[in-house]
Amino acid sequence: MMKNAGYLQLNRRPVLDEEGIPQDILELYLYGTKLCIRINALRTALRSGVSVSVERIQRNWMAYIGRSAGYARISKSGKALNIELANGERFTVSLDSLHAVLCSRERYASVAALPVSMAGTIVRNRKITDYGPLSAREGSTRGALPA
Repeated sequence: MMKNAGYLQLNRRPVLDEEGIPQDILELYLYGTKLCIRINALRTALRSGVSVSVERIQRNWMAYIGRSAGYARISKSGKALNIELANGERFTVSLDSLHAVLCSRERYASVAALPVSMAGTIVRNRKITDYGPLSAREGSTRGALPA
């Protein structure tokens, strides 16, 4: 079951890129964090199927695009845009609702959190000998009582 993690909407205020040029962006609000995807790059990614960078929005005297926070790409089924952040969190938004926002038919679209992938999980509280061969554990003299 997917849970609502936030929403996305079109940019309402100017946001500067690294060269000081105002950019049209799609704003992502995920768990209170403000991220963005550049609209031109997103349209190219939707047409060709390549991934697009998800970047942070930072404020100094005005909003500007910061460093990369992850990437987004079309799902294998072609029905959703999957967002993967550098910290391992994954989100999804339906392409139908994304197109509605891009065409200004809707003001925002809901973004859902995806479950953590099995490949990215880290097993904690394991002893190093749990991964060694059985003979290594049997031959261990550490903690053995003297005879």
